[in-house]
Amino acid sequence: MNKEDWRMVLFLLLSHHMPEKLHRTIHLNIGGKNIYLCARCTGDYSGTLTILVAWFLGLKLPTWLYLPLVAILPLATVIDWLTQSCKLRESRNTLRVTTGFPLGIAKGLILLMLVQGWFNLFLQALVIVGLYVLVVSLVAWKTKFVYSYFD
Repeated sequence: MNKEDWRMVLFLLLSHHMPEKLHRTIHLNIGGKNIYLCARCTGDYSGTLTILVAWFLGLKLPTWLYLPLVAILPLATVIDWLTQSCKLRESRNTLRVTTGFPLGIAKGLILLMLVQGWFNLFLQALVIVGLYVLVVSLVAWKTKFVYSYFD
């Protein structure tokens, strides 16, 4: 791969939006280079990093709280993404970042289940994730909104 191909791969990894949808990204200019970060993923990664740092600094949540949080926290992200994707409304970057943050916390909690050796809890969390994927997939299939990504 040549240098231009690598730039395109990096662009798609960081933004994963077509150039006409760059309004859904956060634009940074670093050293004269334009960098586009997916707004929702920016919130997502920030949430994951926050919960992991908090845990390393001593925040310990009760074990019973992990699964309810993993079940509830992604809900705002899924609602925001689905209503935008079904063209019911257009989201804004502040909402994308804000709803991505709790999703990241949920992902961080799932990682912490593994780190702490809570494999039974981890498997239960994977079932919750699977249910979210199933619901999103069914809505995508029923409304056919996924085809708009390929137009």
